[in-house]
Amino acid sequence: MPTTHPDASHAGTSADCSQPRLRSDAKANLERILNSAREVFAAQGLDATLADVAKHAGVGVGTVYRRFASKDELIQALFDTRCSEIETIAATAREMPDAWEGLVYFLDVISLRMADNRGFGDLLMDGRFTSDTFARARAGIARHTAVLVNRAKKQGTLRSDFEVNDIPLLMQVVKMAQKFGGDEAPQAYRRALGFMIDGLCASRTDHRELPVPALSSEQLDHVLHRFQATPGKNC
Repeated sequence: MPTTHPDASHAGTSADCSQPRLRSDAKANLERILNSAREVFAAQGLDATLADVAKHAGVGVGTVYRRFASKDELIQALFDTRCSEIETIAATAREMPDAWEGLVYFLDVISLRMADNRGFGDLLMDGRFTSDTFARARAGIARHTAVLVNRAKKQGTLRSDFEVNDIPLLMQVVKMAQKFGGDEAPQAYRRALGFMIDGLCASRTDHRELPVPALSSEQLDHVLHRFQATPGKNC
């Protein structure tokens, strides 16, 4: 007569019960990784590594690599929706009756999104990320903003020598102003943007009211001290 192991009758039940738990653990790990990646990339930009994400999530880096084969894959999972959102904002700005107001709205909102999420600002300004999703979003944004710029020039409100390819140049300046202000003066970039918008206006008689005051001497001292203390991170 064959010998029956005392736990044999429960072996199948025990293995089956472990599967939902494994799936639940994997799902929890995925959510933890995505939430941590959002926070890490928002704070540090896209120079952050998967090891940084894993440390923030409290998991091993191997766990992150099991879910995402590369950092680019994780970035796409995080920012697909954001890219579509920016394309929608560009389309909204294009449909405004006053093209100048539409252009100002677009520059204001894009700058705000970049201030809220440093990683997203890196993504907009970095051509390395060339997935189909990002490429389509960039093409849509460029198409809408080209119409917006041309309309504003025809309406006589935007200086005639401005071109749509100048927008990334402006956004790069905004990005640097955001990095310069840092945590000490997170709204300082809005002054830089205000000065730039005045420079885009065809009229030289009216000036846009700046949305925030200039840095105080104390704020400026803090900002300059930070840049002097960590020059390699701010160049």
